[in-house]
Amino acid sequence: MSSRQFTLSSFQQEKLKYYFKFFQPNEQNVLDEGSLAKFMKRVLEYTGWDPKSSDAREIEEVHEAFFEILFDKTAGGRPYYEAAHLITLEDWLAVWTRLIPGCKGMMNFPVWLRLLPKTLFRMMDRDKDAEIAESELCDFYLHMVNLPEDEAKANSHLAYAQMTDNGRYPLNMDGYEQIFSNFLLGQTPHGPGRHIFGCFEHSVDKTPFRLIKPASVDEDMEREVKVYLEKRPKRMSLNAM
Repeated sequence: MSSRQFTLSSFQQEKLKYYFKFFQPNEQNVLDEGSLAKFMKRVLEYTGWDPKSSDAREIEEVHEAFFEILFDKTAGGRPYYEAAHLITLEDWLAVWTRLIPGCKGMMNFPVWLRLLPKTLFRMMDRDKDAEIAESELCDFYLHMVNLPEDEAKANSHLAYAQMTDNGRYPLNMDGYEQIFSNFLLGQTPHGPGRHIFGCFEHSVDKTPFRLIKPASVDEDMEREVKVYLEKRPKRMSLNAM
């Protein structure tokens, strides 16, 4: 691994700011101990899940662990019960600066982090057919990302086209995890990861997908992603899976 200090690219910072805003920080732009409850209220309203259902319990447990780890990583060495349990945007970016170096894909992240895209996928897959449809992506942008309806429709159409290679591949769990990996690791606006939480401002629609790595990561990441994209099943073969 390179000894150079890893820094997030400006575009990584921008994407991660969208992720931070997804949890709706308070009036001081800080995530606090009440953030999880507010997030779960939105999730239950969006999904219609019973709070005691396995789906609701799973997403709450995963994000409870996520917030506890964030609080711990920003506690400055103080015991959990003494820490302020506040996460500023600066804290948030600093945590990701420590997590990302050396990672080639989701499999390299801690288990608690690898569960995050899985819970997001299940949240969006409203009809439980193991695939996200464009309409489900639109609903997510509308109700969870809080885009205006016309923007949600337009942006979900663009995002879905890029996430599925214009309908060539299904947006299933495996594909979504690869896209979430691009969201975290991609240093430029190349690739569909920018669409995870609605980062639409960059016009790179005709730019081929290329996962850009941190300097400390070797060249086999790009080969790994290309092999995955070539081997994952096309829609015509879904029934054979």
